[in-house]
Amino acid sequence: VIEQPVTRVIARGRAAGQIGAERAQLMAAAGISADEYGAVDFIIGHESGWCATKWQGQWGQCPSFYEEKYPGAETAKSLGYGLCQSTPAIKMSSAGDDWRTNPVTQLKWCTGYAIGRYGSWTAAYEFWASHSWW
Repeated sequence: VIEQPVTRVIARGRAAGQIGAERAQLMAAAGISADEYGAVDFIIGHESGWCATKWQGQWGQCPSFYEEKYPGAETAKSLGYGLCQSTPAIKMSSAGDDWRTNPVTQLKWCTGYAIGRYGSWTAAYEFWASHSWW
């Protein structure tokens, strides 16, 4: 072995400094550590394209407002919603009453999910990178 493997994501696809200021502000407001920004940006970018009002399977532009896809969509166990495509969507209500439209509230919930299930955003990224889902 010439060089020991790196055990964390340093940057993927673009330099961490190239994450847009708006995204960085959202992540900071949600309490996400700056060293996790690259992993968060990758996962959220792939899950929803950074659209807090997108239902799973919606394509095109980000809806400018919340609209329930169909009656019962919020509790459907097969339909993701929001930045990290929470399934069911209603789970994000534990992070705040404004979960349907507030990206910071959604990121707080997503962070709890990432840490609770994987231990960190970086570990969640590593899982996503090898499975194309999380």
